[in-house]
Amino acid sequence: MFTIRKINKRKDYKKFVRFPTELYKDNPNYIPPMEADELKMTTKKNAHYGECEQVHFLAEENGKVIGRIACLVMHEYNKKNNSKYARFTRFDVVDREDVAHALLSAAESLAKEQGMEYIHGPLGYDDMEREGLMVYGFENKGSFITSYNAPYYQTYIENFGYKPDAKWVEWRFKFPMKMDDRVERIANVVEKRYGFHEQHYKSISEAIKKHGDEFFNLVDETFEELYGTMPFNKELRRQIISTFKLILDTRYVCLVFNKKEEFIGFGLTWPSLADAMQKTHGRMLPFGFIKWLKAIKHPNAVELGIIAVKKEYQKLGVTGFIIKKLFDRLSSIPTIKYADTGVQLETNTGAITSLEMFERELIRRKTCYIKKL
Repeated sequence: MFTIRKINKRKDYKKFVRFPTELYKDNPNYIPPMEADELKMTTKKNAHYGECEQVHFLAEENGKVIGRIACLVMHEYNKKNNSKYARFTRFDVVDREDVAHALLSAAESLAKEQGMEYIHGPLGYDDMEREGLMVYGFENKGSFITSYNAPYYQTYIENFGYKPDAKWVEWRFKFPMKMDDRVERIANVVEKRYGFHEQHYKSISEAIKKHGDEFFNLVDETFEELYGTMPFNKELRRQIISTFKLILDTRYVCLVFNKKEEFIGFGLTWPSLADAMQKTHGRMLPFGFIKWLKAIKHPNAVELGIIAVKKEYQKLGVTGFIIKKLFDRLSSIPTIKYADTGVQLETNTGAITSLEMFERELIRRKTCYIKKL
């Protein structure tokens, strides 16, 4: 007989965080998250602490963890959308439908206690987190920024009354990159006709110092209407900047300006830490940071994080210009074999269309599910 219990002690949070890494220890395609970051989410160091309600549950049998789930109520999201939604996140379970349903039921009960009308997920605390349930691409190795799960999750969630509410896709680009001739033409037209151009900086710190606030304001503006998003608060901005400074250099960033030297868009990539996280099980100590540093210095892959362009410039070829500039630089790094995108909403036709000029492969599909309480 298994039990579901609410947890609030650090030793239990460690079990909660480590469970999926143990569950998928023999799966070559699973990439664990950074354990320290996951533990931080359960403390006051969480960037959304004070802005959300969060409760974590463990499923256990004979002293062994067999499942987990967390329920979140994001007050800023509900305020923005005038809604009463809860989220479930960090849902992982052994191949047992009764355990899966008990975990989902625990999250639903908590959501009802909080006065919520719907629950959807998997969704994290913000749009920089892993989101969606994988429903296609199980044979492909995961990336550091996106989630992985077994195929049976979909069946168990749908059998418990959940319906698809949003769908994402992820792409892989192989290097050396083969570009459509249109890419070069578009980049040239953008530069000559509109005067759009890059500005280069000696370091990421210099770029952040000059344009950090503009960067986040533009992300908020660009992604405002996308599924599940909410504004970046001050603490989240600080934490993201701190991470960027550790893993990026200027090769991975493209900042675009107009003739008036106004900041109008950017593209951001980073070295993939997937292999390093897999080899160290998501733990940086005692020696994991060495593999992390090696992955940053000599990456075998990169992850395409964010492209954001001011709305009034989105139909003027700026996205193609950014991708061209980034891929030109990435192609010059001999160790890079491929680049993976993060999740892209299937309804975000502008972003998907901008990638059609590049040779790419669909490697994953993700779904966010919803249920009326």
